[in-house]
Amino acid sequence: MVEMNNQLMQRIFVTYQDQMNCDYLQPSTSHIVACSIEKHQKSMLKTRDSLFHKNTLAQILFEVFDKFDSELINDISPLIIKLNQDVVTGIPKNGIYKLDAENEIFVQLDQLGSNHYQEISIHQKQLGIKSNLGISYKLLRKDKETLDMLIKVMKKLNYYLSLHGGVESTIAIADLLSEQQERKLLLPPYIFVQWLYPTDSFRDSLIS
Repeated sequence: MVEMNNQLMQRIFVTYQDQMNCDYLQPSTSHIVACSIEKHQKSMLKTRDSLFHKNTLAQILFEVFDKFDSELINDISPLIIKLNQDVVTGIPKNGIYKLDAENEIFVQLDQLGSNHYQEISIHQKQLGIKSNLGISYKLLRKDKETLDMLIKVMKKLNYYLSLHGGVESTIAIADLLSEQQERKLLLPPYIFVQWLYPTDSFRDSLIS
């Protein structure tokens, strides 16, 4: 999926044009979770009871996104999709979150309804994966610079997952084939998602 070309992107834009133009989420402060980011720290702690501790996830996302121009990052607007209360220790509620690295908080933008869980289940079944944590991206600009930056972001997240150990990702178009046999975005206008899940060696990688 990372090796995307212009012809593929044009097909994506044509297919999802209406859904990409809608505003699905607006920032709010309905639920805020404080986190701690060591902005000059290189090492990352691992957690025993979940995929990540909230501070570890914040640190990884900070390392990935902070190195890019803030205007370009806004163009892809990465969001966190949390489907299980235990997958990130310290963030008890499921839903859609945005990391505010400057203020070191996770802001919950929206909750997930039963229809979202059903659609995500169909989407993941089509991919052959099971994940309770995803990073979604929108891509409203069609220019090559934004696309190249998105690819670099997804690759860089994979790199930091490899440093963390025991976690990998699948990158996909964030859609599903509905019962009406129409392609539908899970969270318009977010058209890409990077699903995170533990590897077979996850438990072996934890600090005793």
